[in-house]
This record gives sequence, C-alpha cells and structure tokens, in this order.
Amino acid sequence: MPIASLQLPQPIRRRHAIAPRDFGRRDRAIELYEAGEFHDSVCETLAYLLPGQGVPDLRREAFSFVQGSARVRIHIDGDEIVLCTVLAALNADSQATAALRFFLTRLSSTGQMFQPRLRGEEISLEFRDQLALMHPTKLIEVLQRMPMEADSNDSWMVTQFGVAIPDREPIAPLEDEEFARAIEIWNSHWNAVDELILESRRRRSVRFLDAVGSFAAYHLRYTLPLFGTIRARLNEGADDFTDRDEHPNKRDSALAKCIKDMRRCSEDELRQCLGHATYAINPLQEGTPSLLTSTLGSGNRMQTTGELRATGRSMEAALELISDYLELLAHYSWSPEVESALRVGLNLVSGKAWREAADVLWNHANATSRVFGSHGEHDREDEETEAHYDA
Repeated sequence: MPIASLQLPQPIRRRHAIAPRDFGRRDRAIELYEAGEFHDSVCETLAYLLPGQGVPDLRREAFSFVQGSARVRIHIDGDEIVLCTVLAALNADSQATAALRFFLTRLSSTGQMFQPRLRGEEISLEFRDQLALMHPTKLIEVLQRMPMEADSNDSWMVTQFGVAIPDREPIAPLEDEEFARAIEIWNSHWNAVDELILESRRRRSVRFLDAVGSFAAYHLRYTLPLFGTIRARLNEGADDFTDRDEHPNKRDSALAKCIKDMRRCSEDELRQCLGHATYAINPLQEGTPSLLTSTLGSGNRMQTTGELRATGRSMEAALELISDYLELLAHYSWSPEVESALRVGLNLVSGKAWREAADVLWNHANATSRVFGSHGEHDREDEETEAHYDA
C-alpha cells in the first residue's frame, strides 16, 4: 500500500542564536585595507564576521574561536597572519599512511587558499599570508571554509584511521529524552524514504525522484544535529542521489544504498554522532526575501508545482512543497518571524493526506511569499516611507 502521508516533527537540532552582521564593518574593513591599515582591516573583518565577540589587538595576543568541533586560532607572525585549526594527531594505534593519504588528497587541492600541514605527529589545516595581501574578502572566505572542513572530517578520521583528536571542541550529547525522539525520527524517516523510493520506481518520474532525494537529505539535516561518521556518509550519499545531472538509475541505486547503510546504524553509533555544537560563525547561509519569492512565490518552480495540483498529482505536488520548506529551513538562517512561518506550514501538513497537504501548503507558501518575500519587503519599505513623511 502506498505511503499516505509524511510525519514532520519538530526539530531536535537547535537553531543558532548568532547576532546579525553589520555590513558597514565589512565596508570599513575594505576601506582600511585600501588605506594601508592592514592590521586594523583584519580586526575589523573579524568583528564583522564574529559579531559580539571581542577581537584583541593581534599584534599583542592571539585570538581563537569555536566552529562546531574545530578550534580556530589566529595570530600575527611578523608581517604575516596565520590561521590554524588542528584536525588530528597520529599515534601508535593509527593507520598513519592511510590517514596521511586522505589528508593530503581529499583536504588539499590546487588553488585552495588553506592547505594541510604535518608538524611532528600533528595534522592541521593552515592558512598563512602577508598582511599586505590580506584583503577582507579573502579572509572572510578562509574563515568560513577552513573551520567547516575541519568540523566535517575530524570525527570521521578518528573512526576510519584511529587517529587522536587532541585539540577538538567537545560536542554536547543529547539528553535521554532528546535521544529517544531522535531514534523515533530516524526510524520513521528511513521507513518513509523506503516507501517513497518504491513509489518513485512505480511512477518512473525523474521529477518525483528529485523530490524524494531532496526530502531524504533535507529532512534529517533540518531535524537532527548530526556530526561525525554518520553525517559524512549521509552527505556523501546525498551528493549522488540529489545530483540532477546524473542518470536517474544511478541516483536511484545511490539512494537505495544509502537507505540500507543508514538502517544498519546501531543506536550506540547514532548516539555517538548526535549532539549540539556551537558556532561562532553562522554555518547556514543567510536567507533573503528574494529567495522566498523565487522558491515559494511566483517562480517557475511554483508554477510547475501548481500544474501538478491541477492535474491531480497531489502526492508529487505535496512532496515538492515539503522538500522546498525543508531546504529553506535546513540550509538558511531566517528571522524568528520567517522561521516560525515556515515551521507553521510544516505543522499544518504533518500527517495529512497528500491532496490536503498539497492544497494547504500551496496556499500557505503563496501567503508566506507575499508577506515575507520581495513584494512584502517593498510593501514594508513603502509603509515605513509613508509613516516617515506623515510624521
């Protein structure tokens, strides 16, 4: 019997309370760099990227911050700035050759600004450059990418190669009640995806396969605070089954393989890969009104989803809309009002039949786009302008 609905529980993953950035500070950093005030430009860039954190005079003391499991340290060495995050350390029990091969091939590449370094037994990612060449946009890119690479690979290297992690920030484990909910979400999710892939094979629709793959990846990214080996394996599988340029049969096989792999995970393994991390730099992209409009408003995607509803293909329409909502919540940060509105949409259709879910979420998406999308933004600006002149 085909799956009749989807359960969309409240997330266990906590939203990151990160202060909004002051783009004026970024512009000020560029002005300082162009004026030759290189040290002050670096400090201003850090203040822009890490709002609310006191940035010291780097000529006198080092500065550090936490990004997930990575600890990033910044200091000035002569006329150079150095950024470093320790990934792992080799020991007598580790598979040193295999670990170094992975480290030097997967985490380094031509043109990449930060590169792997081996100092004694310690493996790290490092960026070093002259202050006079440290344009703020370059520093911002390194600070956003390097810590996330470390956070994504340190736990995986421990499991695969037996290395030590001497300078890793601990991840707060889930409480017993949270873990019980996580197990329920995990099992329910893969049961649903298993039913959906069977439906995808029956329909032989590439578009339906797109929606199934998106749901399989985005739902867990939104609901569960995964890290370590399970997150790495899930992301690796998702790279294949969400690749719309790949042949559908290969994507179907990749998703089926991922389902089997994830279902083999024991509760102990899952517990070790779930926890609440802290991030000094927002790990999500910043959502914009134009993104809401293009995704939930008058864009081509909503038009074609509307055509599915009109022709009675409610399951496909509902699944596409649900996947869009999950992507917006999993990959982007929003104001509390927008995030609440998106969550309300999922609450309205959780456990509902496909036809009702498609109709309800279609109307909710259009309303959300009108209020918070580009048109709503312009309306609010007009209201503020009128209020200013009335005053």
